[in-house]
Amino acid sequence: MKSGKTVNIEPPATNVDQAEARDAMGRPIAQRKNSEVRLGREIQARIGQQLRAMYEDVVKQGVPPHIEALVRRLTDNDDGVA
Repeated sequence: MKSGKTVNIEPPATNVDQAEARDAMGRPIAQRKNSEVRLGREIQARIGQQLRAMYEDVVKQGVPPHIEALVRRLTDNDDGVA
């Protein structure tokens, strides 16, 4: 039984100043007072493993000679001022 009516599934437009975050069903999402998100040690370790795997080849290539020479010259010219 089709009624022939169209249904708008998008949430109604809201004033940006008064808008609150909503999920896909239009329900309000509780806002965290502290916007800082911390990852657990296990997740940090996993991210670290994946980054090391991704950049392993780059690390193995080493520093190009011209960059090494530039760093050496800059270090030699450095008078200890940070």
